[in-house]
Amino acid sequence: MKMLRTTILGGVLFLIPFMLLLIVMGKALETIRRIVIPLAERIPVESMIGLETPRFLALFILIFLCFIAGLFARTSMAKKMVSWLETTLLSNLPGYSFMKNLGEEVAGESPTHSYQSVLARFDDAWQIGFLVEHNPDGNVVVFIPGSPSPWTGSVFIMNEDRITLIDEATTSSIKCLQKLGHGAGELIKGKL
Repeated sequence: MKMLRTTILGGVLFLIPFMLLLIVMGKALETIRRIVIPLAERIPVESMIGLETPRFLALFILIFLCFIAGLFARTSMAKKMVSWLETTLLSNLPGYSFMKNLGEEVAGESPTHSYQSVLARFDDAWQIGFLVEHNPDGNVVVFIPGSPSPWTGSVFIMNEDRITLIDEATTSSIKCLQKLGHGAGELIKGKL
């Protein structure tokens, strides 16, 4: 029962961002559709590519606005705004920087701060984790995520000799954790 409950909870936490995106995009589409209805009434065509004219126009405008927002996101002013938002608000959300770096890695961008995948030794066992930082006294800070949901876990401060670096990308380690360790043999090959 515990595994079933944990797996369902992990699935819910995984799906929440997608559901929020769908809800926000649906609300935006509906709002824009209401605005374009007067314009659509002046167009003699009732439907385009299988969509009612107001829905088609709303979808076109939403895609256009996303394109414009994407162009704006590349400007220095937008980057300053995002930086301010991250430092004042988002950095206080648990796991935000970890998820942001993982998202950047998945998107093919170089992450702002890369977390190196590691194997951390606890007594006679090893756990997959992420190196967060090196301390001046020779200790390291390691985040040990849970499985199947790697977005929560524990932070450990340990001697550096108790970790072994894994060459794989962070995304490979995350996928292994989400699959309850399936594929770990390939991930840690030659590391122990």
